[in-house]
Amino acid sequence: MKFQTTQKKVCEWYAKRIDAGNDTLQELLRFESPIAYTAGTYGWNADIYSFGNVAIITGDRPFGNVKPDYELRRKYERLAEGKSKEERRKLIDEFIKEVYK
Repeated sequence: MKFQTTQKKVCEWYAKRIDAGNDTLQELLRFESPIAYTAGTYGWNADIYSFGNVAIITGDRPFGNVKPDYELRRKYERLAEGKSKEERRKLIDEFIKEVYK
């Protein structure tokens, strides 16, 4: 079950934060559950997925410190199609490495 938190807290917890935009990594993250979410005046802002010392942040108002380009996100979405949970987890690890290379 995810809990509500603040952008400030997430920034304190994770030095590496990937801004995944909205609806761009749905296939890649299909079997993952967000650990937390942020909300504001207009409701839900973003979901936070935790992978070790890296957070992938998706939503209407994500706030990562790096934003991979659309082509890289699309590449991993295509690779994730039809894959098992374990295969997708490996792809997530590869995605994170490619973002921070």
